[in-house]
Amino acid sequence: MTTYLNPEDAQRLFESHLTPIDRVERVPLAKALGRVLAEDMRAPVDWPPFARAAMDGFAFRSQDCPGTLHVPGTVHAGQLWPKPIHAGEAVRIMTGAPIPQGADTVLEQEAVLDGEDIFVSQPIKPGRNIMVSGHEYHAGDRVVRAGTWLTPLALGQLAALGIQEVPVVDTLRVLILVTGDEIQSQPGALAPGRVYDANGPLLSALLTSEGARVTLRHVKDQPKRILSALQQAARANRWDLVITTGGVSVGRRDYLPALLEQHFTRLFWRLNLHPGKATAGALLGPQLPLLALSGNPGAALTAWYVAGRRLALWLARKNDPPRRITGRLQSAYPKSTRETRYLKAKFLAQGQEWVFSLVENQSSDALRSFAEADGLVLIPSGSGPVEAGTELQGFWLPHP
Repeated sequence: MTTYLNPEDAQRLFESHLTPIDRVERVPLAKALGRVLAEDMRAPVDWPPFARAAMDGFAFRSQDCPGTLHVPGTVHAGQLWPKPIHAGEAVRIMTGAPIPQGADTVLEQEAVLDGEDIFVSQPIKPGRNIMVSGHEYHAGDRVVRAGTWLTPLALGQLAALGIQEVPVVDTLRVLILVTGDEIQSQPGALAPGRVYDANGPLLSALLTSEGARVTLRHVKDQPKRILSALQQAARANRWDLVITTGGVSVGRRDYLPALLEQHFTRLFWRLNLHPGKATAGALLGPQLPLLALSGNPGAALTAWYVAGRRLALWLARKNDPPRRITGRLQSAYPKSTRETRYLKAKFLAQGQEWVFSLVENQSSDALRSFAEADGLVLIPSGSGPVEAGTELQGFWLPHP
């Protein structure tokens, strides 16, 4: 049996020849969502910068309790009480307001009867209901680590510290080349024997949803035109990744494997996955990887989820490993498996375990089955028919 390269080994091959993007730009927080932080972000000041009330109540000196306290006024958030608290005084205080000088505790308003005076019937410990200065961060503390994929929460943390812009890894730039004379990229009625381009829009949308900047082009199924497109991409110094679809199998017009071998540095051809075995990896230049995917949309999408997305995220300095899952096959799968097989399935929770229900159409050209599936289930290479109830591994599809 022919043994093909595992996707994990293909990734390691790419990593041994490449480095992720090292370009950095500064962007406003409003435009940083989904970007990757290029440097550690540290607190410029203690946060909060002053001691403040954790709830509505009364601020006073704990040593004055128990006892009756006079209430000379109220301090709201954004205000300062103008003078120190004296013995026998309690200032009414609202949540978030700075603690008046001299006060060391806040008694919640529900605990007393409101009026010009309040009576506190028992001792109150210092520090009650007070958020002390620097309790969340001290100046110089790391708030968000370099390499973090900036989420709304991360941006909120930075905004709370007054940080207005952040250094982020530059956007991944991807060129997609769709090959195949049967592909019709323009709208209108299909010519005989033609099909609409699904791979180009599909991969463009997937990459764009991950934050990449994508250029899509179509190339005629002619060796000279394909070679010219690849050479132009190598010379342009505009791309971080080139993806092709089509022309990568063993047919008479599958030109890519030989072109990559003869004119560039071909790293591998064919992977241990089905569908999507017809996948190749190469270097068009010292820092320009190429991933060649099948022309069949379902096979191309399988290879993308198994190998391509991982490469693109690594280049962009992002880390989002697939969410793996263990479950049992709901019904038998009758075929033997040569390469590791990836089957589209619904993931059903039954009691304390997961059940994998395979969707009907597993064809390598079908996209509908992906829309119906929750994820992919793996049958190991070399397996015979698989019985119902067999425990298998899978992973959730990262639907945007």
